[in-house]
Amino acid sequence: MGRRTTDPRRPEAVIPYKQPKISAEDADPDFFGLLSLLGAFAGLVFRQKYAVWISLTSAIISQLTGKLTEREHRQGSGTIAFTCMGVLMLYLQLLLKNTNDAIVAEKEALALGK
Repeated sequence: MGRRTTDPRRPEAVIPYKQPKISAEDADPDFFGLLSLLGAFAGLVFRQKYAVWISLTSAIISQLTGKLTEREHRQGSGTIAFTCMGVLMLYLQLLLKNTNDAIVAEKEALALGK
């Protein structure tokens, strides 16, 4: 078998790829963004740690998988902020509760010692 020295492809017949235009109504919904908002709400209202952490993970995934043109118009940073506030409020509440219990126990110990 002999080697071909000429390229059988025709460069003039190549059609460049153009990405089809998709309107905002036809675009896929952002399920991770919705999950993050619902999870943050459930975590704040029902004080569920797992819901808040799932929400934070979903918000980060939603922000990272979004398209560049979509990121300008989305509320991704607001979703992440809402979820971070959910994490902060959940754990701040636990921290303050433990601190308050320690103060009450210390006062009771002082009252018994007198």
